[in-house]
Parts: sequence; structure tokens; C-alpha cells
Amino acid sequence: MQKLTPVQLPLIDDLSEVDTILNRAIAAGDPLIATNYGNELHRTAFLKGVSLAKLLYGLRDNWGLFLAAGIGEDFEDFVSAHMLNIDSSTADRYANMYESVFVKADISDDLRNRLKLKPIRSLLLLTAAVREGSIGEEQLQSAVLKNEAGIRKMVKEARGYQTKSRNAITALIVTRDNSTWGPPGTIVVFQNGDNENLGILNLNPKKEFTKQYLERIKNTLAIGEMR
Repeated sequence: MQKLTPVQLPLIDDLSEVDTILNRAIAAGDPLIATNYGNELHRTAFLKGVSLAKLLYGLRDNWGLFLAAGIGEDFEDFVSAHMLNIDSSTADRYANMYESVFVKADISDDLRNRLKLKPIRSLLLLTAAVREGSIGEEQLQSAVLKNEAGIRKMVKEARGYQTKSRNAITALIVTRDNSTWGPPGTIVVFQNGDNENLGILNLNPKKEFTKQYLERIKNTLAIGEMR
């Protein structure tokens, strides 16, 4: 891996500034710009968990650009090596939460802004339920007013079983070559430490209506992307 020079970043306690940091990192082809900013958040009393989640989601979602720029590590390995107290599992949990709740959930902007004020521990409880469609905007409006215990109870009732990730049923689709899980398009279903391949989708259809239907499949079945 090429040696990257750390960049000193200003500390900005504003969620919108995460986009600025990500854009700077992408333009420079240097993910250290983003991970250094995340470390600065950790060192201060201004840490907002959702800011870190957005940062990690943005890094992961754009990791192909960093690979093209010469970074020779996977997203999870790079974050584990360069961020304080963030291992690969935590990085994916934060990124998955932001993707599910703030990117793909069909909710109003006002609700998103209110959810941003919730503690990260509460938001992480919502990931699987929002992704699979067990709870929607009405329940999330209620979640804004609940504490962590209240959200845990709400999610448990909505899903019909415990909210702990080891009991959740999730599906991910392989999006890159040379994955240990199979070729691109492979759908892998996980629960309780076990997994099984469900099948393979064509991720590069030629016709526009087929591309649209592929996205509908991924959203309807709440299939996340494995990078």
C-alpha cells in the first residue's frame, strides 16, 4: 500500500461538513483525510454518533474510488488500521445504520433531522427493522420521543423477536470481484452466526427497465451491499 501523508483537519461540529470532508478525501484520493477527521471527532466532547456514521457510510460507499486511486486495502481493514476504537464490525454497523435510516428509508426530511439528534446506541437498534420494513415513518416518529429501552421494546414488538444482531436475519449481495463469498451478484443470508447463499443476480443488466427492476428487488427485499 502506498504511504499517505496525514492531513490536519479543522474540527467542525456540523453534520453537513461531513460531505465537505468526504469530497476532499475523494478529490485527493486519500481516505486518511476522512479517518483523521473521524479521529478528531473521537478526541472531543462534540462527537455526534450520526456524524461518524455518515462519515463511515460515505467512505464505504465511495471505496471503489479510493481503490482506483491506489489504496490497496478493503474499507474495513483501512478503517481498523487508521481510526481510534473503530474495528471492522463497528464500521459496518455504523455505515449500515446510516444507509438504512438516513439514506434508503422512505421518510420525510424533517423526521431525518429529528432522528439525527438521537444517541447512536438508539439509532443502531433501528437498522435491521428499518431495512426489512418492519417499522416505517409512523413508528420512527414515535421513536424520536423514546429512550433506548423504549426503542428496543418497539423494535422487538415490530420484528417479533429480539433486536440483537445475532438473531436478526439479514441479506447482503456481493458487489466486487475476488470475494470469498462468491462472484458479484451472490446473495448471502445471515442469522445467528450462520449463513447460506441464496442465489446470484445479474448486477449489470443492459436494459434500463431491467436495471430499475433490479433496484426494486434490492430495496423491497432490503438487501444490503457487501464490499
